[in-house]
Amino acid sequence: MSSFDLDFSNPFPSGFTSGLGGPNSGGHQPPNWYIQFGMDLGAGEGTQIFAAFDAHVTKYMPHDPSADTAKVYGAQLFMRAPNDMMGGFYTHLTDVPPELTVGSSVGRGDLLGTVVRHDPTDTHLHLALVEIIGGAPNGTYQGVDLYKLFLDTANTDIISTVTFEQDGSPPLVN
Repeated sequence: MSSFDLDFSNPFPSGFTSGLGGPNSGGHQPPNWYIQFGMDLGAGEGTQIFAAFDAHVTKYMPHDPSADTAKVYGAQLFMRAPNDMMGGFYTHLTDVPPELTVGSSVGRGDLLGTVVRHDPTDTHLHLALVEIIGGAPNGTYQGVDLYKLFLDTANTDIISTVTFEQDGSPPLVN
C-alpha cells in the first residue's frame, strides 16, 4: 500500500479556549473509533467550526435539540478524504450550512457550523480521525491521534502536511 499526504488546518483558526481531552482518555474509550480517538477542543458557544481537511460528507445527522443527551448532542458529520483513506467525525455542532449534505464536497477551511452548548458539559467540538488502511469501504480502520497538532495550531491559520503510511503506524506531521 502506498503512503499519502493530506493537508490539515485547525478547525478553530480563532475562538479555541482549551483542550478538554484526547484519544483514549476520559470518556474516549473503545470500541468505536469515533469515540475512542475523539479530541475535545474547547470553544465558546457559537464559535465557528471549519473543516480540518478536504473531504466529502458520507453521513450527516442534523441537530435535533429534543434528542440531545448528556453524551450525544448536536449535529454529527462523518467525512472522508477524497481518496477514501482518511476519515473524520465532527459532533457537538449546530448551524450546519443547508448545502452540506451527504455527498457534498468540503474544502479544508470551509465552514461546518458552530459550537452548540449542552449544559453542564463544557462547550467543545468533538473531532475524531481515522486512517482507512486499504481505503473505504472495506479497509481497516485505524484511529489517528493528532490532538497535540490541534492544540499547537489552535487560533492560527497554519497548514500542516500529515503523511499516512497505510501500514498502521502513527502518521507523521511534516
